[in-house]
Amino acid sequence: MSQSMSTKGEFSRGWKVLLGSFIGMGVSIVSLTYYSGGIWVKPWQEAFGWSRTEIGTGQSLSTLVIVLMAPFAGRLIDRYGLRSVATISLFLYGLVLWATSQMSGSLWMFYGLMVLTTFVGVASSPIAFTRAINGWFSKHRGLALGLSLTSTGVAAFLIPRYLTPYVAAHGWRAGFFVLFCLVMVAFPIVWFLIREQPVEDGGVQDAKKVLSGATFKEATKTRTFWTMSFLFFLIAFAVLGLIPSFIPLLQDAGFTPAKAGAMAGIMGLSVMIGRIITGLLVDRIFAPYVTAVIFSLVALGCLALGLGGIAYALPAAIALGMAIGAEADLIGFFTARYFGLKNYGAIYGFQYSMFSLGAATSPIVAGYIWDSTGNYDMALIGASILLGVSVLIALTLPRFKDEPTL
Repeated sequence: MSQSMSTKGEFSRGWKVLLGSFIGMGVSIVSLTYYSGGIWVKPWQEAFGWSRTEIGTGQSLSTLVIVLMAPFAGRLIDRYGLRSVATISLFLYGLVLWATSQMSGSLWMFYGLMVLTTFVGVASSPIAFTRAINGWFSKHRGLALGLSLTSTGVAAFLIPRYLTPYVAAHGWRAGFFVLFCLVMVAFPIVWFLIREQPVEDGGVQDAKKVLSGATFKEATKTRTFWTMSFLFFLIAFAVLGLIPSFIPLLQDAGFTPAKAGAMAGIMGLSVMIGRIITGLLVDRIFAPYVTAVIFSLVALGCLALGLGGIAYALPAAIALGMAIGAEADLIGFFTARYFGLKNYGAIYGFQYSMFSLGAATSPIVAGYIWDSTGNYDMALIGASILLGVSVLIALTLPRFKDEPTL
């Protein structure tokens, strides 16, 4: 009974923040920009003559900006509050999406726009919105994180399924204009709904005074901090070059744009399911154990597609969706449980930057493998091996210092 009342209490008081976070993450750089990445590969090759390595380099440069800017964005959020910082970031990010729709065939212009997109959009990434969820939810933090992050799964399902054939019919510029419109509709809604943390006893709390946890310097002195950093770097390096490669991989195998988009849409469904399942499990089972099981399954899915070919596209799509359906939940959950919320933005920002470093280098490697071999088989097999190593690393993480009251 007490657990049921607690569930009702947390979700009844925090539903607006949950909804605002859901919308914000659904249109952020980790959703719209990331899950549409594979749609532009063939149109840009045809329009501008760019190689897949060149296109992958642009995507990687964008992600490298996260590596550099995520800790800084986290500190801005800690200092000025996530509501103002995140909504301004969303607005500027939307403007850059419109500018991208107007670009010419200059490779350097493309690189500049990819960098600018992430520079202005990084503060409206999960750095901000997982901070909001962690501030409003404790007992059911994992489930709340999973629910809020399912919006990235919605994006992963809808964008490839509908935007891929739309771009094939109307062109890539029209596709980017659609993304711009989505962000412009979302950012005022986020401003209205999002809040830093609950108001207790009718008074406004000062987050700096009431939140507990390690300082950034204290966190960096622990083995746990660096184990997490390497773990999430390795997971990102293994998997995230395969996501934008998935649609062109299917098209190379003879899939039409509509069929490739539909298969990638299954990945999006898997993202949603993966986030909710992960959230439910980490509230009940020691989170590193959950991590080990999930990424063991992902490794098997990548290995099946790499060795068995296109016949295993469906299990691979489900496996890859599970991977990206778990990572952001786990980074936020681990950060809050191991280091608290007082300096969550800075600590999460560093962890996310390490994750992004893996994400930045992965597409370059995947693109290079395709340019060298004409397929992604070695990228898939290599990913399965690296994920196996990640499973072993996850199992070395220590128990949490405190457990939620049941």
